[in-house]
Amino acid sequence: MKDKIDLKNFNLGGIADSDYMGGKNSMAELWGFDIHSESGVSKVNQALTKDSGNTIDDLVLAGISCSDSNVYLFGSTTGKIWKRNSSGVYSLEATVSPSSGSAGIVGAIEYMGYIYYAMEKKLGRVAVGSSWSSRDDNWETFAGGDSLYHPMLILNLVLYIGDKNYVAQVDDGVFSNQALDMPDLSSSLRVRCLGQLGTDLLIGGYVSSDVIGTEIYRWNTWSVSFTNSDPIPEVGINAFIPIDNGVIVNAGTKGNLYVYDGVSLDLYKQIKGDYSGGKKAFVNNNAVLNFAGLPLFGLSNLNGNPTTLGIYSLGRTNRNYPIILNGEVGISTGHLSNIEIGCIIGYGSKYLVSWKDSTNPNNIVYGVDILNLTAKYPGAFMTSRVVMVDRFTLLNFTLAQIAYKSLPEDTSFTILKKVNHDSWKDIDLSNCINDKQRQVFLTNVDLNDATTMQIKVKANVKGNDAPEIEAIRLSVNI
Repeated sequence: MKDKIDLKNFNLGGIADSDYMGGKNSMAELWGFDIHSESGVSKVNQALTKDSGNTIDDLVLAGISCSDSNVYLFGSTTGKIWKRNSSGVYSLEATVSPSSGSAGIVGAIEYMGYIYYAMEKKLGRVAVGSSWSSRDDNWETFAGGDSLYHPMLILNLVLYIGDKNYVAQVDDGVFSNQALDMPDLSSSLRVRCLGQLGTDLLIGGYVSSDVIGTEIYRWNTWSVSFTNSDPIPEVGINAFIPIDNGVIVNAGTKGNLYVYDGVSLDLYKQIKGDYSGGKKAFVNNNAVLNFAGLPLFGLSNLNGNPTTLGIYSLGRTNRNYPIILNGEVGISTGHLSNIEIGCIIGYGSKYLVSWKDSTNPNNIVYGVDILNLTAKYPGAFMTSRVVMVDRFTLLNFTLAQIAYKSLPEDTSFTILKKVNHDSWKDIDLSNCINDKQRQVFLTNVDLNDATTMQIKVKANVKGNDAPEIEAIRLSVNI
């Protein structure tokens, strides 16, 4: 008897919890595919292309798509400020020189006619539309001073800025370095990220890389103290992911995503990976974006590359569908490890991604990518969960078939198999059959006798053309 195993409708399953288990329609790996724009069809996403040339030489942790039609990017260690004009030309506009503290800029935002940028001890600003030579690097002084974190958020027409164990604010040009009476918070706390729930400010805390314990605080912005807090056993709250009508945070270093209901954090999902042996990943607080209703976040390596690194999404296109995790696209270097995503900036129908690539530790490179609407991502792949029809019986796996909506000229598939947990091996496609009448691609080879089987399909693109996958079928003789 022959059994058929169909894999399809990945927009209802996304990335599974492991190679073995996950929700219905989930895959062990989904990377580089657009699974939302046409439900039921997996299309290759547009590529990220390097946009900055050799101009950017520092990791950009903060960037602004400004009302003057320029994008401004800020060096996190050098204090350099770059401009990308509407023609896509990059230029160095200034290098800050604060009177105290380090010059690295770790927070920036446009607010009421000014661009505000935060260094360790100083808050600088410049009027929108003015020359950067007129800027004031020492406009105000922070009460705490933090060289790594100064998250910014505009809420209720007020600009809030995290500063060590303080929350500062700018209200219509008036600065207060202790808007929240911070003796109520631990002096060891560092405000790592800011979010919102309705009209309330959410504060994500961090102590140090050695302290497994942090809290999320909720503040109504007018009381002398925060409204409530919830502790969790994680090494810091890293970022708020801007999902519609809800709050999801990335916390700790093990890929954990939590949902916040206004009172407490509840573990929602772990990003699939191998976090053993001190392997760690995280999301920078500005490496998030709600892009046309699809929440995006950039996952970065902290140690050991525990999973695929790049841009992920956490969303859906219909309220009746589940919210699913998907790997959207990798950066322009082609590397999915040893990278850090600094920030994601919305820019019309595109977005910009800043990054650091440490693949070659002797030649660390930096850059800013842009979503390329005329080129498909060349690294898209999907991997089935482990197929175990009868784990205790050696069965004969036969054909692997791919049902496609389109297979443009000069595009193709690469198909690999993993038999009994061995290494990945290419399937010989020299005698494959492309049944154009049924629009089915058949391997036409005996896959192997096995107790377990996994299939990986890579989509080979040509320019802006790419295969569109509807389903994958495995056949097995029982």
